[in-house]
Amino acid sequence: MKSTRSLKLFLEIVVVVLAFVSGGCATAPKAEAPFIPPVGFTYTTSQTNTGSYGSGTTQTTTKISERMWEGKKMTAYGSPTGVLLEYAEGEWRGKWQIILSPDDKPIQTFDPPMGYEYPIEVGKTWTTSYRVTVHAAKKVFPFDMTFKVESYEDVTVPAGTFKAFRISYTDTIGNKGIQWYSPGLGPFPKWVQERTAQYPGGPGTRQTELISYPMAK
Repeated sequence: MKSTRSLKLFLEIVVVVLAFVSGGCATAPKAEAPFIPPVGFTYTTSQTNTGSYGSGTTQTTTKISERMWEGKKMTAYGSPTGVLLEYAEGEWRGKWQIILSPDDKPIQTFDPPMGYEYPIEVGKTWTTSYRVTVHAAKKVFPFDMTFKVESYEDVTVPAGTFKAFRISYTDTIGNKGIQWYSPGLGPFPKWVQERTAQYPGGPGTRQTELISYPMAK
């Protein structure tokens, strides 16, 4: 009888341990590839600025469309302030290359295109060297940018609560920030940007939150 009770206790402990390993210690998911939002969708964000970013809070509605740029199929994120072009296919899929003014004049171009290095998973870090062309000044500035995937967590904004990777970044020209990246959503639910005293234009902060998006759940 004693051996039967001991065996029963042992099996109960094994069940508890297995449940803990497979459930309580489950790892965060891995984002294998970028998500491209459908053409025609729109989303609205709220943006609060200080310092060199400006001041006050504004709302911006962005519409997603499709266009060609230098022979490549691009996803265009159009708003009253300009257009961001992101590769829709090929080796650079999900990375953005150029910012255009509302009248389609280049503002900034990035080489190589800027974006995440997939897959995305907690603990991953990477550094990329870029060259940004500021077209109005006709100057090219090199800089390095380092990303770190810190955690997978809930983030709550006016559009709802989302599961998201918390990704911090810094660069060598005085920018740093945190992006909450929710796979399958499209825009960031939340993005906090900071220009430090090292930044050529002076310090400032910007916080962007998602207010509405048709695919948000």
